[in-house]
Amino acid sequence: MKTGTGIIRLLLDTSYCLFLIRTRPRLVQVALEQYRPGEIAVSALTVAALSAYARRSHAAVRNQRALEQFLLPLVVVDFDAEAAHYLGRIGGGTGFGDAQMAHSLLLAAQAMQLNATLITAQPNLYAGIAGLRLRAGLGMEEELSAHPIALPASSDAHRIIRMIGSHDLSLTLLGDWLHAEHPELRFAANNVGSLLGLMALIQHEAHLAGSHLLDEATGDFNIGPVRRLLAPQGVHAVIVGFVERVQGIFVARGNPKQIAGLDDLQRDDVRFVNRQPGAGTRVLLDYQLRKLSIDPQCVQGYTREETTHLAVATAVAQGAADCGMGIQAAAQALNLDFVPVMQERFDLVIPVEYFESALLAPLLALLRRRDTAFRDRVTALGGYRTQPMGRVMAEV
Repeated sequence: MKTGTGIIRLLLDTSYCLFLIRTRPRLVQVALEQYRPGEIAVSALTVAALSAYARRSHAAVRNQRALEQFLLPLVVVDFDAEAAHYLGRIGGGTGFGDAQMAHSLLLAAQAMQLNATLITAQPNLYAGIAGLRLRAGLGMEEELSAHPIALPASSDAHRIIRMIGSHDLSLTLLGDWLHAEHPELRFAANNVGSLLGLMALIQHEAHLAGSHLLDEATGDFNIGPVRRLLAPQGVHAVIVGFVERVQGIFVARGNPKQIAGLDDLQRDDVRFVNRQPGAGTRVLLDYQLRKLSIDPQCVQGYTREETTHLAVATAVAQGAADCGMGIQAAAQALNLDFVPVMQERFDLVIPVEYFESALLAPLLALLRRRDTAFRDRVTALGGYRTQPMGRVMAEV
């Protein structure tokens, strides 16, 4: 373990460290190699929290060793008086709330003191903190903002594929794969949910959007909702199939609350964590609750919201909630048990002018490729079928 206060560019928060220790995705290893020794740090507060998780786990000795190995290349920084000064600036306006919020404010203050970008798996924990530089992950994601980011006008614009919309773990793999084959290209994903992704297309703020919106009238995905939203705005798009995936309920290992389905969300002893309004998973959940005649007010935690599958899974993994809804791959990534609910299709919605552009040609070629190497990697994430990949599902 190292300590120090050199020129630190990134501070990894506790939720993201927990994700890295459990999954070690290849993209993160590649991203780490882009930084010099000493430029990536963790807070001593995060080390304390991770050590507590390790001690409470079933494999305490093994997990403590994994934590020590994880910390070797990182700088560990203490929370000092200067960080406390920043805490006073942001804490007074935001309020401490519960222990998790207090921990998040401490890490935000430390990142601001270091003039570093905070890397997280749960961006909602830091909502409303002015002046904080925040990123969801270490891959090709751009820094988060409260609103979608306009397409860049710089000379690098022709090398950046900007995607705004729903979150899926395989998109990180897609960006990694694309960049490896075409180093001049960057795949920048901003995860804001299906509906906001489609709104970004209307505002010409993205080249494509990820969507998995259920059409309740037909039981199909995306075609009807996308047509109804884009066509009146004069946006013509091609819906390209990407993956079919399993949506279900994240539960802790061993399913200690014996949650068997969505009916159990009504129980008094079950704490749920939800996705934000506009997310395809939220639309799907609300549809299923209506089918079961379940009042959302009877679901404890229905109004607690996260913005990605991994953030929901992390809340369950940390014991902050008993269950949440999301895709099987996120459950597998964080070593959670999973109760399947239904299969859905995740598509890429591409305006016609970009569908026919040279910028997106490498991406579409990858999706249509007969070589199965990329598809095999996606399938290995868990809960995916790649039969729709690269197929034109509809033009709207």
